[in-house]
Amino acid sequence: MEADEWKFRGEGNAFLVLTNTRDGMVYRFAKTKHWRKGLLSKCNKNEKNEVIHEEMKLVVDYMKNVMRPLLGCAFVELPVLKDIAGGLPFSESEIKGFRPAQRKGQHVKPCTIHPATLSALVMPDLCFVRGGPAFTSPTISVEIKPKKAFMHVHSTDTPEEKSLVCKFCMHQRLKAKTKQWSETSKYCPLDLFSGNRRRMKQALIALAHTPQNNLRICQDGEEVHGACRDGFQGGELCRVLQEALGVYSPVLRHNGYSKSDMLVQVFMDLILETLLFVPDQPDVTRSQAWSPRPANVQSCQNSLSQSESLKQDEVYSIPEGCVLERILSIQRRDRLDIDGIYPIYTDLVKQFKQSPGSSITSNLDGPYDQGDWLAAMSQDGCDLIIEQENPVNKVKQFFVSKTVQDCSIMVALQKVPASCNEKDVGPCVTLDGGQRVRFSVTVVDLDPKPFCKIETYHNQDEEIVNEYRETSRDVT
Repeated sequence: MEADEWKFRGEGNAFLVLTNTRDGMVYRFAKTKHWRKGLLSKCNKNEKNEVIHEEMKLVVDYMKNVMRPLLGCAFVELPVLKDIAGGLPFSESEIKGFRPAQRKGQHVKPCTIHPATLSALVMPDLCFVRGGPAFTSPTISVEIKPKKAFMHVHSTDTPEEKSLVCKFCMHQRLKAKTKQWSETSKYCPLDLFSGNRRRMKQALIALAHTPQNNLRICQDGEEVHGACRDGFQGGELCRVLQEALGVYSPVLRHNGYSKSDMLVQVFMDLILETLLFVPDQPDVTRSQAWSPRPANVQSCQNSLSQSESLKQDEVYSIPEGCVLERILSIQRRDRLDIDGIYPIYTDLVKQFKQSPGSSITSNLDGPYDQGDWLAAMSQDGCDLIIEQENPVNKVKQFFVSKTVQDCSIMVALQKVPASCNEKDVGPCVTLDGGQRVRFSVTVVDLDPKPFCKIETYHNQDEEIVNEYRETSRDVT
């Protein structure tokens, strides 16, 4: 592979993601400083790739044996662990200019990916529709980071604010203080997962206006709308929607909305249909012992929907089996939140120091192919069982919930030629003008969380709550 075949695609705390133009695949490389437990900083040069390889194998095992059975095979594309012969074929300077500004400032050493790295997680480019025939029309992809979609019930362990305002909205106060983003997001995850189509659409439109790192729209893999709002204001997004998908507004202006506003609303209706799609294929990999937890629809005090009247007798739900329902159901398997998990964590740390062997047998940092993680997720939710449950299982439920709180949903859409037989192209949505759009929906960023990360979660949560309290006092 040559250096000019690589393009920057994205970046997380632990991975740098590049796409290869020759094979059309996406490669996830481990970042030097932020790799899971920080082990790379303790390794010599010869050990680094071995550590990366073993940790990446755990990611594959976790996705295969935990996340795919829970989310369903229709929504999970398993990566392949691949050796890169001869090391990295590109230099740090060749990708530096493409990295997001907020990532460059995260205390990353000059070399983001260690030159000795010989392993990568490889999977198809999900900016394009999975399966079906190849069409020449452009593909639009939408990446959504939905975040935590419910609030824990107030208890002696949980601050009252956390049962009134969702974590995402509360976190916006801290991000404003640290100037992480120039504009506060109006998005609320509880709206997106509410089952109320008006609230759900409102959430998607809020993401379009203030995407931060929670929304990115690409055309054939090239970003056209994301953290920078200029594309939305300048009409670039609307031009792309019209040309690539045939999305159009039947009127130029309606109730004070401009044509651009109307086009975005039509597009968000289209995205909403894909998020509510329930696959027809039998879900043979989903654990038979696990079933979704029933959930009451919640509303966050910070949501824009709070200012609008909601009929108290209306009951909303999202279709069982759609990607939103599966994500929410898995998130809700954590009944304790960090406030209840942290004391368990400190007790386990003491136990593991006294009996190091118990740390290994707990499998909290893998392996993930023993069946114990799925067994932990199938525990009943009654209060008595919560009290009696193995503390290790409580931590596993917390980690699985955290995984899907940090996941991304990839939706890829492409126009279908009028001459094409519908059964050959997979799931489709038909627009008002008769244009058919095929799509695929995939959940990504499903990595396991290391046991030691609980300390970080606890500290961050305290910081978020304290900042919210402080700014709330200032307002009053």
